[in-house]
Amino acid sequence: MSEEKINRPKTFWNVSRKVCFLTIAGTTLCFTLLTFINWQAEKKRIYQIVIDNAVIKTELLASQIVGGVRWKKPEAISRPFNNLKANKSTSDFNIHVFDNGGNQLVTHEELDEHNHNWDITVLLSQEKVETEYIENHDNTLTVITPIKNTRNTIFGTLVMVWSLEQAENYQQQSLLVQLYVFLAFTIISVIFLFFIINRKVGKILNQLSHEMVLVTQNKHKPGSNLLSRKDEFGLMANALEVFKKNTDNLKKIEEKLIEKTLQLESTLQKELKQNALQRDFISMTSHEFRTPLAIIDSSVQRIERRMDNLDKEHLGKRIHKIKVATQRMLSLIDSTLSASRIEAGEVEIELGPVDLAGMIAQLCISHDDIADKHTITYNVEQLPRNMIADYSKLTQVFTNLLSNAVKYSPDASEVIVNGFMENNRATITIQDFGIGISQDDWDNIFERYYRSSNTTGISGTGIGLCLVQTLLELQGGVVTVESQINQGSIFKVQMPVNPPGDKTAEIIDVPLSTSKNDPSLDDIMNAL
Repeated sequence: MSEEKINRPKTFWNVSRKVCFLTIAGTTLCFTLLTFINWQAEKKRIYQIVIDNAVIKTELLASQIVGGVRWKKPEAISRPFNNLKANKSTSDFNIHVFDNGGNQLVTHEELDEHNHNWDITVLLSQEKVETEYIENHDNTLTVITPIKNTRNTIFGTLVMVWSLEQAENYQQQSLLVQLYVFLAFTIISVIFLFFIINRKVGKILNQLSHEMVLVTQNKHKPGSNLLSRKDEFGLMANALEVFKKNTDNLKKIEEKLIEKTLQLESTLQKELKQNALQRDFISMTSHEFRTPLAIIDSSVQRIERRMDNLDKEHLGKRIHKIKVATQRMLSLIDSTLSASRIEAGEVEIELGPVDLAGMIAQLCISHDDIADKHTITYNVEQLPRNMIADYSKLTQVFTNLLSNAVKYSPDASEVIVNGFMENNRATITIQDFGIGISQDDWDNIFERYYRSSNTTGISGTGIGLCLVQTLLELQGGVVTVESQINQGSIFKVQMPVNPPGDKTAEIIDVPLSTSKNDPSLDDIMNAL
């Protein structure tokens, strides 16, 4: 299934926001209606409180001017009203004070445009005088109360006209308070409903939509927390889970098919590469066998043709060439057979006491004798002379390394071999000054049949270094390389030094280092 980038819809009015908007709109409408009804009731209540307050103040003033009315002293009557006028929070008012005869004792008018609609004579003619109030059309209130003492003896009548503008101010303040409460409730409701709806509905819808997108992208993980729900969301989550399982099964089948296809392609490529390497190996091996055989054949023919005329020195040179060619063929055969055994898993390590220093020195001397143009300088005095190893396998290892050092340095004349102890391990370095190895080939140089990119024209099979690495690893050793193009290579071999116990290695009687006074193999043979 090819994965495609899916652009999720990002419209503002998604389902959860629509539900939230409708819920908030309905709640706001209901609260607006309730606020209006409550304000109407509050308006009446405030109006009634102002009226009751005016009546109480009028009756209180009437009780304070009883003495002044009784003795008809205007100054005493005016004193409480003057104190009332000094209070700035008191509404404007008109005052009319009458005695029992209907005579007006004191009058004070602050409401100039007010026209009273009452008759004092009518009020005084009533048998029972009680406090009354009249709501006027000009937004004023007329309060009429008898002036009487504690014995209910009436001495006159107090008429006060109060302005009701204060009631309107209180109503406006009450309206503002209710509006603030309405706004606060609306904001809190919006936040609360948005949170609840977004959490209970929007979050679940977003999760479901997100899981659907993940299913289409093959990124959905099973085990949604919505599966345990018993409502429609739970049914949707379970249906999505079943759909995901089906798509996962299809995906697994597809992945298996792709994996099998890749494995087949990889195997095919490996087989093609292996076949190509084997063809090169067979071709190179044939060439490698043909060269020493040609040398042997040529030398034998020369000996046959000149048998009677050959002196001892010339015959020795021909025999030496035959010997070198034979050793080359034997080495090639051993390497080929060892590589075949390694590939078949039939290599066995036969451990025993080994004179490592003597063995390497002997190999250096023999290769120095065989090499016509190279001198092998060595110093292995620090290497152990009695340790556990496989003598024949180590001989193959260092024979390959010394042969390569000579073979791949055709324009150089020296190969340097050093042996020493490093971190309690026997360490041998073989250095040549030949064509070198590209750093890009360092990781592959020890693979079977692999040859460096700059070895064209130089004979070789590509199995020598693979054999070296395998035989060393079987004995706990390692081999590494450092090289530069046209400057040479240094192969470094490290092996653990295991004591042989009660066994003792046979000491090889050869010099452990080279010097100008050391005799060559030819000198030794001539001396014999």
